[in-house]
Amino acid sequence: MAETNDVSWMKHARTGALALLIGVTAYGIYTFLTGDPMAAAGFWRDKLAIIPLVFLLACVDVGLEATGWMWVYQRLGIKAFDSGGINAYLAGRAGLLLPAQLGRLIRPDAMLRLRRGGLRHCLKAEAVAFVLDTTSVVALLAALLAYRLHPLAAPAAALAVIAVLLFLGDQLADMLTGTKLELPQAFWWRWTSLAIILVEMTGWAAHGVALYLVIKGLPGDATVWDALFYAPASSVLGVATGLPGGIGATEGFLGASLRLMKIPSEHLVLAVGGFRLITFWLWLPVGWIALAMLKRRVALSADAGSPEPVDQKARDEGEIARVSE
Repeated sequence: MAETNDVSWMKHARTGALALLIGVTAYGIYTFLTGDPMAAAGFWRDKLAIIPLVFLLACVDVGLEATGWMWVYQRLGIKAFDSGGINAYLAGRAGLLLPAQLGRLIRPDAMLRLRRGGLRHCLKAEAVAFVLDTTSVVALLAALLAYRLHPLAAPAAALAVIAVLLFLGDQLADMLTGTKLELPQAFWWRWTSLAIILVEMTGWAAHGVALYLVIKGLPGDATVWDALFYAPASSVLGVATGLPGGIGATEGFLGASLRLMKIPSEHLVLAVGGFRLITFWLWLPVGWIALAMLKRRVALSADAGSPEPVDQKARDEGEIARVSE
C-alpha cells in the first residue's frame, strides 16, 4: 500500500509540474506575441553566437559539481575519480525529472552496480554530497546579499554560513557516532570540506554567469549581480518545491526575476526557455546515454566474471582511520 501511495504521489508531482510548466510557457508565449515579437526575435537572432559560450559555462558548472561529488565519495573510501565515477555522476542526470531529488538515488545505485561500495555507504556519501552542495549555494547567495550592503562583507558572509553549517554537521556527526550513519571523526572540520564547497560555489557562479550572457544587452536594468543571484536562487526554489526538476517553479521564478529587472515581456520566454534548455533539458539525454553506458559496462563486467565482493566493513574502518589521521 505504501509503495502504491509513493508511485501515486510521484505521478501527481510530475503531472503538477507539467501543468505548471505549460501554464508558465503559455503565459510567456502570450507576452511574446502581445509585445514586439519581431524586435525580440531579431535581438535573439543576433545573439546566437553566444550559445556555445553559454553551453561551455553550463559544462563548467556540471564539471565542478561532478568534481565535488566525486571528491566526497573518494573521501569516504569509494573510488570515484575515474571513468566509472564520471559515468555514475552523469547517469544521475537521467533522474532530473524525478520529484523531491529522488534522481540522486541513481548515483549511489550506480556506484553499487560498479561494486565500489555497499549501498548504505554509497547512500551516506550521496547525502554528504547533497549537504555540501546545498551549503555552497546558500553561502553564495548569502555573499551576494551581503555584497549589497558592502563589497567587503561578501566573503565574511560566505565564510560565516559555511562555518555555521559545517559546525552543525559536526555536531550531528557526534550524535551519530556509533550508529550506521557514523562519519569519520572531524569529517566536516577539514580543509577538504571547505575546498569542496568552494569548488561547487564556483560552479554555481558559472551558472549565474551563463544567465548573464543570456540577458546581457536586453532592455532593462539587468546586472551581473542579478544574474549571479537569481540563477542559483531559482534552482534552490525548484528543489524546495519538490517538483520534478523544479520545472514550472524555476521557469516562473526566472521570468518574475527578469520582470523585476525591467526586461520587456516579449523577451522573457526566449531568455528563460533558452537558458533552461542549455542548463537543464540538454542534460537529460546525456544522463540517459550515461545510464545506458553504465548498464553495458556492468553487463560486460558480469560476462567477464564477477569481481570479489567489497569488504565494506574493512573499507569503512580503514577510511575512518585515514580521514581522522
